[in-house]
Amino acid sequence: MPALLSRPQEAVVVPSGADHAPAIHGVTPRQQKINIIGSLRKHLKLALIGAFLILVVGFPLAWKLGTPKYSATAVVFVSPRFIANLDDGSNQKFDSATQYREYVLQNVKTINRFDIVLDALKRTSPSFWVRPGESFERAANRLQGALVLEEVPDTYQITITLESTKKAGLAEVVNSVTNSYLEKAKSEEFYGSDQRVKKLIDDQKRIQTEINEKQAQRLALAQTLGVSSFTDNYLNPYDRLLITAKEAQSEAQTEAIQAEAQLSAVDESQRSGAGDALHAYASAEASKDPALTTMMSDLNGRRAQLLASSSGLSPEHPGRRAADRELAEIDKERQSAYQKVVDSFSRMLLEQRRADAFKARQVAKELTAEAMNQASKAAEFTRGYQEGIQLGLDVDRARKGYDTVQQRIDYFLIEKDAPGFVRLFSAARTPDQAAKGGRKKFLGIILTLAFLFALLTPAGIDYLDPRLHSPGDVEDLLGFAPLSWLMDKEDAGSEFEHEQILRLANRISQDQQNNGSRIFAFTSVKSGGGTSTIVMDAARALGSLGVAALAVEANAYRADPRYRKPPSRGLTVLLTGNRSLHSAIIPADDQGPDRIPVGDLANEKNLPDIQNLTDVLREAAAAYTVVLVDIPPILVSVDAEFIARYADVVVLVVESGSVTKAELLRATRSLERIHIPAVSVLVNRVRRNERTGLARSARCEFQLGAAKPRSRWISPWTWG
Repeated sequence: MPALLSRPQEAVVVPSGADHAPAIHGVTPRQQKINIIGSLRKHLKLALIGAFLILVVGFPLAWKLGTPKYSATAVVFVSPRFIANLDDGSNQKFDSATQYREYVLQNVKTINRFDIVLDALKRTSPSFWVRPGESFERAANRLQGALVLEEVPDTYQITITLESTKKAGLAEVVNSVTNSYLEKAKSEEFYGSDQRVKKLIDDQKRIQTEINEKQAQRLALAQTLGVSSFTDNYLNPYDRLLITAKEAQSEAQTEAIQAEAQLSAVDESQRSGAGDALHAYASAEASKDPALTTMMSDLNGRRAQLLASSSGLSPEHPGRRAADRELAEIDKERQSAYQKVVDSFSRMLLEQRRADAFKARQVAKELTAEAMNQASKAAEFTRGYQEGIQLGLDVDRARKGYDTVQQRIDYFLIEKDAPGFVRLFSAARTPDQAAKGGRKKFLGIILTLAFLFALLTPAGIDYLDPRLHSPGDVEDLLGFAPLSWLMDKEDAGSEFEHEQILRLANRISQDQQNNGSRIFAFTSVKSGGGTSTIVMDAARALGSLGVAALAVEANAYRADPRYRKPPSRGLTVLLTGNRSLHSAIIPADDQGPDRIPVGDLANEKNLPDIQNLTDVLREAAAAYTVVLVDIPPILVSVDAEFIARYADVVVLVVESGSVTKAELLRATRSLERIHIPAVSVLVNRVRRNERTGLARSARCEFQLGAAKPRSRWISPWTWG
């Protein structure tokens, strides 16, 4: 069974058929683990800066919000019933709760109107709200913003609330605003409703005119285009004609090119040496001509008779001389007849080719014009149809506006016929204790927010990050540990980098000894994953361990110049069978191990004669203990899938910080479909600051020669 194989962190890949090897089929992402401490370590600066900014902004805000504030509230009752002007004196109600709520909201917006607030301030003692040297108008503007007007849910009440750090005079200002509003509401009685209704009716007429004009334009477009309606999913009838015309044009151009090529092959005016080709074609046709064949047969019979009759006669014999003269005339006649037929066929063939080329050019020209005509018609139809759709949308939008205006007209007419009323429900009282305040409480909230931000934000960033950063992330996603991991070269340093490559080479060698695996194919999830560098370094490290290793570049998608070294012709020549394996191998040098470059690809992205690659790899495996094959990314090139099927082990390279979880799952499912023998995963370019701390700890332990000491802040009997 094909398997996605692994063992614990220090183990190598396991071949297909192992009893304890988990199957590749059905690999699903596991629940992502949240490592708060690791995320905090990784994003420590962000956590500290964010917490500091919260404290800097929060402390003054908490000090200000924690100041004790007093509140006074008055309640206004808005009746749902309206006094009617009917003869029977009966009452009238709103037709719907929506209309009543609109009326209530109108009253809420009216209470803190500037003229009402200004009138209320002039009725109260100015010492409470009006500051020294401040005008009533400026004080009224401040009071407008300070008043809190709210509709009480599920009641007929509106609350008028004012907060201040002083409690004396607070209730007086609220009651003064309430009384001023009630007086204004009763005196205005919907002032100017007739003018507003008239303006709305005029606007309604304008909208109706716009609707009529756009409908007329839409109808004209429908008649022009020959459609009955405009819908988004309607297919352009000219598209199919255009496709047919394009296909015919392409075929005609191909035929024209072929006809021109056939003409140039036999036309001496276009190509030097074409006369010989024409003569060859004409000779072939002449040899099939029945008349010429019959005449030649007769002449050959006569010639045979003459040869038979002159046989045995001396050259001076009169009969022999007459026979020789007749034979010469027969040969001349044969040559003349043959040449005439050949010349005739040459002229006919040349004229036929010229006619065919002319006809093909004319057909291609006509079809090109037809394709351009169809394209123009399709574009014109599309523009008109899209305009029709847009006009329909404009009409629908205008109708909605028309309905909205009509609703407002009906609302004002109802107001005019049945005006409502409001009354005081509860007057404001002087507060005896503060309603808000408490600086300690707000400071505690700010500290809690800063702590939670510093603790949870880094964890949230890592939790939402779709990329894979550490071997632990790969293990959590796939359910098994990677074959190995390599630290980013800038963070690792040359010594630790060499140590990790040797560890990888040792694991490959161990798998070769235990399981007989010889061909290891390295592919990455996406381009730029570092596969070529890993193959070259691993092959060199295997050589230092005494294992004969060969690096084969089978990546036509993106060749690496480090493999190349003249005069090697590379893998492409091997695949065509024109070279032996040993002639293509570049011996180990300062630039790399024993290797075979991909060779000259002539701008192709795929290997030629790739079906022969299996024989090349088997021959290489017979000559070397381990063959490392550098293949293209599995999600990019079909060559990768073809080569992976014939490898003993496929090593999937996951670039840390670049590959996402979804991309890795796609890569594993691609490998699942091709039923490969065994797969392992290698995590490359792991950053030092990844959240699990594995890279930092491993590098530190390698440099210090000892494990990192335990923190003094952690009790030894708590964690062991």
